[in-house]
Amino acid sequence: MITIVLVDDHKIVRQGLTILLGDEPDIKIVGEAAKAEEAIALVENLKPDILICDLILNGLNGIDVTREVRKRVPETKVIILSMYNDSGFVSRAVREGASGWVLKGSGIDELLTAIRQAVAGRTYFSPSVERDNQDKGK
Repeated sequence: MITIVLVDDHKIVRQGLTILLGDEPDIKIVGEAAKAEEAIALVENLKPDILICDLILNGLNGIDVTREVRKRVPETKVIILSMYNDSGFVSRAVREGASGWVLKGSGIDELLTAIRQAVAGRTYFSPSVERDNQDKGK
């Protein structure tokens, strides 16, 4: 069973993800938070396999959360779920230990791929994130 904590400052996003991911027999949402500090505390307490984290939060941002989670609970993988496709943000997230970056415009299949890749020890980036960031590196 893949355990997941969700953090997004929009309740409807958390509820939607809970419903969509709840349809998967091998996934269990074990916690959710609206704020970064709450998410870090939940991860420390619950030690989920995955933290799905919005980039823009009140207080700390998703990159800060990634750094703290990877420092405190290194076995938890972090996937950033964001509407932003900015190479600076993506690069910083990777440096801080993110296992993936999925755009909010993606479908649930793409998020499921990212989750399963992260659990397997691999990284996953939405195709347009990967493509755009490779193009900027040229």
